Amino acid sequence: MKKILTLLCVALTALSSCRSLREEWEPVFTFGENLPAAEKLYTEDDLREFGFGGKFTTIHDLKAMYKGGGIEVGGNVWIRGQVISSDVTGNIYRELYIQDETGGIDVKIGKSSLYSEFSLGQWVYVYCDGLTLGAYNGMPQLGMEADGTSTNEYETSYIDVQAIIDQHVYRGAKAEALKPLVVSENDIKAAISAGYTGELWGKLVTVPGLQYGNEIFALVYPNPNLPHKSTNPENRVFLSDKGTWGIDTWAMSKNLYMTYVMNGMFDEAEVGSGATRFGTITNRPQDFKDKIAAKAYDSFGSDVRLSYKEIMVKYATANYVSHYFRIGKTDVQVRTSGYARFSDTPLDSRLLDGSAKCDITGILSIYNGAAQFSLVDEPSVSVKVY
Repeated sequence: MKKILTLLCVALTALSSCRSLREEWEPVFTFGENLPAAEKLYTEDDLREFGFGGKFTTIHDLKAMYKGGGIEVGGNVWIRGQVISSDVTGNIYRELYIQDETGGIDVKIGKSSLYSEFSLGQWVYVYCDGLTLGAYNGMPQLGMEADGTSTNEYETSYIDVQAIIDQHVYRGAKAEALKPLVVSENDIKAAISAGYTGELWGKLVTVPGLQYGNEIFALVYPNPNLPHKSTNPENRVFLSDKGTWGIDTWAMSKNLYMTYVMNGMFDEAEVGSGATRFGTITNRPQDFKDKIAAKAYDSFGSDVRLSYKEIMVKYATANYVSHYFRIGKTDVQVRTSGYARFSDTPLDSRLLDGSAKCDITGILSIYNGAAQFSLVDEPSVSVKVY
């Protein structure tokens, strides 16, 4: 039945699927802390009508099915967990994080304003048969099979048609929001060592005693409409090898990003990726013609005569920033969307000058073998400075 319905939905998804795997966030429109819509809340007995056999697979055991590369989950596999994410601030986008006693996972529901349907602490049941279990740079995700816009960086795509969402995701009873788990450096190191199946990934945690590292990671695409994967170094600018580049806000809205670019803050940033570097953004694609593949060079069109700096202003968008913090000798990134309500909020000056530490609460994930936070609430709530 599910396969038939999926085929019927192909026409509906044709437009949305081509946009389903954005590498970064898109604009998020939220309307405040309104109450979730009054719809049916399912009990475990209700689920038997949909084939539930009476036993849930733990999130840990679901993750253990992953052997590398996206895999389709088969059989009558059900998981349950409580909601720990909210997209009300815009920092979580088209994703729902749930956790049980064994771990957490990112369920890629391709809708915004999920906070209006799923309240913090609410039980959620997920029928996994036919969904794809995959990873993004090591982080466990549950979604649909990767579509034609994917690369090896994306092993899943969004569940973004309501009829298909309704087949797999069932809202259960509301409950109190979960309290974050307080974790130590050793806990984080153990999770990193475990990799994909690390117990902490996708869980709501508090990491105490973090010191600001005076370092950021940000990846800017001069023209975000052009290919910008690792195989397209001609359209990549890393802000990650010279401290903070003067960025003292959690992320960069479009206007703030344009201000930074135009005032010369990034003039020494280099175009390129990894060991492939072309020169600074004050140069033009035309200056690197002999170094850029012909097809990639031609994709710039008339912009080849503009400096990269001018291209960055012409196609400016909001940009994420990852700030490095450290507990002991272990780095923890805090990654914030440029579309988050608090993107342009400055970090506490006491963190920047090293005179204070902080406790940070959020959803912990793994990214290329390192720990990374997503703040669920405003920094005034999620970051306690002392």
